[in-house]
Amino acid sequence: MKKLIYIILLILPCLVYGVMYSVKQDGSGDYTVIQTAIDASSPGDTILVYPGRYYENLIIQTNEVSLISLEALTGNEAYIDSTVIDGNRISSVVRVDQNAQNIVVRGLSFTNSKGNGINFGPGSVAYLTNCNSMNNMANNGGGVAIAGATVTLSGVKMFSNYAKTFGGGLFASAGTGYVNTIIFDPINRCSIYNNRSGSGQDIYIQNAYSDLNVYLDTFSVAVPTTYYAIYLSQGLNNYQMQIDIQNAHHQEIDSDLYVSSTGDDANDGLSPSSPLKTIHEAIYRIAPDSLNQNTVHLLPGTYSRTNNNQVFPIALKSWTIVQGSGMDSTEVVGSPHPLIPAGYGSADTVFMTYMEPVISLKGFSITTQNSENSCVIHGSKKGSLNLGNIRIHDVTPNYFSAIWMYLDNEHDSVWNNVVIENINTPDMGLVDINRGLSGSFTDCNFRNATSTFSSASVWAYPLVSIRGDGNLSFKNCEFSNLTISDDNSHAIQIVGVQFPQQRNNFSFKNCLFSNNTSQGGIVLVSSKNNPDISFFNCTFAGNESDSFTLTTNGIVSITNSIFYNESPYQIKVNPMSDTEELNTFNIKHSLISNGVSGIQQAAGNTINYSETNITGNPLFLGGDDIHDPLYYSLSALSPCINTGTPDTLGLFLPPYDLAGNQRVWDGRIDMGCLEFGSEPYVGNEDPSTPVIPAASI
Repeated sequence: MKKLIYIILLILPCLVYGVMYSVKQDGSGDYTVIQTAIDASSPGDTILVYPGRYYENLIIQTNEVSLISLEALTGNEAYIDSTVIDGNRISSVVRVDQNAQNIVVRGLSFTNSKGNGINFGPGSVAYLTNCNSMNNMANNGGGVAIAGATVTLSGVKMFSNYAKTFGGGLFASAGTGYVNTIIFDPINRCSIYNNRSGSGQDIYIQNAYSDLNVYLDTFSVAVPTTYYAIYLSQGLNNYQMQIDIQNAHHQEIDSDLYVSSTGDDANDGLSPSSPLKTIHEAIYRIAPDSLNQNTVHLLPGTYSRTNNNQVFPIALKSWTIVQGSGMDSTEVVGSPHPLIPAGYGSADTVFMTYMEPVISLKGFSITTQNSENSCVIHGSKKGSLNLGNIRIHDVTPNYFSAIWMYLDNEHDSVWNNVVIENINTPDMGLVDINRGLSGSFTDCNFRNATSTFSSASVWAYPLVSIRGDGNLSFKNCEFSNLTISDDNSHAIQIVGVQFPQQRNNFSFKNCLFSNNTSQGGIVLVSSKNNPDISFFNCTFAGNESDSFTLTTNGIVSITNSIFYNESPYQIKVNPMSDTEELNTFNIKHSLISNGVSGIQQAAGNTINYSETNITGNPLFLGGDDIHDPLYYSLSALSPCINTGTPDTLGLFLPPYDLAGNQRVWDGRIDMGCLEFGSEPYVGNEDPSTPVIPAASI
């Protein structure tokens, strides 16, 4: 009785001051089409929709209009399910237009959008009560999207929706000049559960200007993590979202799960004999555990949208390992969503992660098809990315690089045996890691990529761009066949973070930089605050530039390395604007093709150029394929054989060279990344260190 009185009081102003129009499909009401009734309404009017399925995409522009079902008059909740607005996958099911005031929507179900189920425009004020938003799809906010509006949510259910990027259930973002005010009814509670998205499965709220209390009857899990709910403050504020949950829709599974290209999401996924079908579903179900990580096992096969209905982006969950059966036997093939194409500021993303502390992918290949704007791994805000035995190839980055991450150094990132190759891009590159990364790259290959971007006013993005923070090491890595078309850009960039600034330590050991072309320079390794930067047994060869091969700064050590390139300067001292910054270069036991004259110095720098250095031609082994890394092995006549530093104990070099052979051979180490005449390293337990295969282009 009290509930009925409340309902009558809610609509009483509309009944007294406005007109109530009825919408019935059988023609016995005032209208048969809801939008026609809305267009005919004036402030204070009510549109009463009778049961039925209405295939419409509604737009509400008039102030103080109420859109209700018989549930609002009777209190009978059955009318919510029987009064359905179906968007027919055309656009949003209902949109409250910009600045529309005091809109009431009550007792209806909204489904089958291609856009938000329910969309509140900037400056609008609305009351959404006892409605269902389900089985909708959108770029952001599958169930409900709020863009700088004031919205009161009471008894709303958002479930089984999909958002390609953010907020499968609820998405809110305030634009310029607008602030979101979202009020969750603590008595008539909402439910948000079982939604899917690239990030924030159920809730994604950004640009928040205040704390938010979310009162829910049912949520997907009892204890939400950032995988399910994300709340981002505007600017540097630290506003919080508190979620009060009475019931959980499901309990995550504390066990390894298995996925097969021929599996079924109706299976339990607990063994290879009852595997799930979609990777997204397996990650959704698995329980994260920072102390004992569970693994989603990908059995051999190809996982794609066309072959087995994979859901992209695949949202990654922290402290969960996604483990394939091997680069050659397991492949994930991303592709555009058939109904939600990538637009400006977005891409056809394969894996996505936001606000997840530790992400791990191992043992498979990733590519894309039918996309002109693809991103393989996209993530931001915090966390680390661990990759092992991963090959990324033949993708088409445009707005984002193939791997685009905005990380911090709370946890080190570890990359082992990662190959990123065969990429052409009009603007971006292979890797773009921003904010600050610490950790290690071992046995990684970045090769065969071209950026066609060219501009007289702005630089092109480097094909490999990594912003380091703290300790960052590269061991046995290859950077080859990278071409930048722009005339003042460089191909490879490893630089320190701007804020907060600390003394960074960047090291390169047994690395090959070969056949790269960039008129603005090949490799930039730079940081502020007097960094320690070292190159041990590296080979820079076959690169072409109108300026330099390597530019760097700080306390720089170049040892046992080879520089033999078509550049005016093999090495450039990067001048620093801060007068307290020091540039001291210690170069020894290295071949610089034209000696000291191949070093472009800066004012005030110190170059300690040892007499142990040599000049001239390193006399590489060569061969038929200049793109094969082994082309830069030393021939028997090379002056670089046995001319490295006599004592390697303090260098902490890997025990094997770039090809997996013993690093020190015949009693003395050679210059460069490949040891002459050496045999395979015995006792190497890392299966990711085979003899380097020839690159494919």
